[in-house]
Amino acid sequence: MRPRPISFQAITRQDRHQVMELVQKAISAAHGWVEDSQFYSNKMTTIRFVISAGKCSEFCQTLTESGLMVEMPNGFEPADANDPDSELTGTIQLTFIHDQPDLRQTIPAVPG
Repeated sequence: MRPRPISFQAITRQDRHQVMELVQKAISAAHGWVEDSQFYSNKMTTIRFVISAGKCSEFCQTLTESGLMVEMPNGFEPADANDPDSELTGTIQLTFIHDQPDLRQTIPAVPG
């Protein structure tokens, strides 16, 4: 049984493509993978992931060292941090601050 999911939030002025790559690398370095992602135009992205419970602190540290303001939630301590096989599910919501116009997607018409 997995522990309760953990949620992170980050606001940045960095390029969204670079930040997405950074987060993906941090998840991989924490022995994890991306389960799902939702892109809300070019203003916000939410990534759902799984990482090794013992690597959660390293995940946060990697993101913080890269310029994202992410902190471990108060009082959070993975119950199975010493068990190398335990997994931790989580989400990270990334909000991008920039002056670019809203990104519009053209959805093709489907005959029907």
